[in-house]
Amino acid sequence: MKTLKNIFTKLNNASKSIVALGLLTLTFSCTPPPTPSACSTTGSDFQTLFNNILTSVPMHDDYVTMDLTTHEYTFTMLANKNICKIGYQGNANLFAANVAYTIEIYDNTASMVVYSGNHLFNSAFTDYVTPTGATVVLQNGHSYTIKRIASNYLGNIGNTIGRICRYNTGGLPSASITTGAFMQITGSNFYGTGGPLPSFGIPYIDIIFQ
Repeated sequence: MKTLKNIFTKLNNASKSIVALGLLTLTFSCTPPPTPSACSTTGSDFQTLFNNILTSVPMHDDYVTMDLTTHEYTFTMLANKNICKIGYQGNANLFAANVAYTIEIYDNTASMVVYSGNHLFNSAFTDYVTPTGATVVLQNGHSYTIKRIASNYLGNIGNTIGRICRYNTGGLPSASITTGAFMQITGSNFYGTGGPLPSFGIPYIDIIFQ
């Protein structure tokens, strides 16, 4: 009898352990996943670099110009990052007519388009949109070109102008000025119905990383 009693005691203890383990597993499985970092449009890497480039030479200015359909800049990633928003200030006539721009991101390293979407941007301020479709992932060490394309300019090429950091003299500053925490701007270009005009300035196409 003593032996049977010991056996039942051990079985009861084992059952208690199994129940406790089950409750512990249930507790962890009900824990909500961590909240992703906020997609803040304040103080982005691009904003910092744009301002650094703008102030690096006295003759650089923040100007709305360049009547060509494609405004683009090229950059190299310094870390793996997702894009959560893209910011741009649209043309007043295009915005009033509800005409969207095409935003395209091309991976120069992998020779492929990683994002293309049509977006309407407010003309009164830098307007931020969320990329459509799958998450846009940029890889450390890859070179990318982001393009703002105004294919439909309502028959008036003047509607393709946009905000840029215009160089006026000297071209792109040194790498120490064009390198941020997550990206390094390496060049720019303007073309379409004219051009190309490389290294005329940096178009203000903001990228918000997450």
